[in-house]
Amino acid sequence: MARQPPPRAACDNFGMQDHELYRRILGIEAPWYVDSVELKLEVGEIHVRLAHHEMIDWPCPECGAACKLHDHQPERQWRHLDTCQYQTILHAEPPRSACSNHGVRVVKMPWAEPSSRFTALFELLAIEWLKAASQKAVAEMLGLSWDEIHGIMERAVKRGLERRKAEPVSEIGVDEKAFRKGQSYVTLVNDLMRKRVLYVAEDRKQSSLDGFWETLTPEQISGIEAVAMDMWDPYVARYGHICRKRMARSFSTSFMWPSIWVMLWTRYGGRKTKL
Repeated sequence: MARQPPPRAACDNFGMQDHELYRRILGIEAPWYVDSVELKLEVGEIHVRLAHHEMIDWPCPECGAACKLHDHQPERQWRHLDTCQYQTILHAEPPRSACSNHGVRVVKMPWAEPSSRFTALFELLAIEWLKAASQKAVAEMLGLSWDEIHGIMERAVKRGLERRKAEPVSEIGVDEKAFRKGQSYVTLVNDLMRKRVLYVAEDRKQSSLDGFWETLTPEQISGIEAVAMDMWDPYVARYGHICRKRMARSFSTSFMWPSIWVMLWTRYGGRKTKL
């Protein structure tokens, strides 16, 4: 005997269970809620549409002030972590608030960054994989393009730099790194005490180091005691000139540039030169 379809009440209850399941999985909180869940078997995707309750005020993304709703952007999509073997895509129309100080701005979505087409949890997964594999390998496993996986990595680096405290940096190292069979170079500046990268710039010219100083506070600069570098002339010339000239002009006249000892390492040892 053929099976009878479940009663309408049971179907409605199943739909509500779907909504609640994805609300919990996604961590969706008021005023947002799951409006619909659609399974597309033919393309292996699950589409979750989000909507929001009526709100009197929306926070300005710039200052956090309570603002009136101005309008909505057209519907956007964000890829989320897969549900079993199915890609999960979120849909929503981002609200725009009208701030008296900053004008009309797109409200921050709680599940993703403003410039990203992926949820924060998806980007977290990609970053964890990038710790163990190349961008190419991770992109292939996740079905992403080179630009998409590189964008995820760049946003993670930006978040890390924003969270980094203005800690004292007493000893730094400067070196170049060759890639593409030695045809191209990048300049690296490292914190030798904490063993971490502080700055990366294209090429190995004198100008490659200019941007590094702008990332430091006056207190950090005054706390630098030693710089380790090789005998590459542009680096040596830039440190000697920048430390005395350019940096001195960047701050007040009361700012005193520290006495920095630069270790110029050669194959046979090092010699110490005061800038």
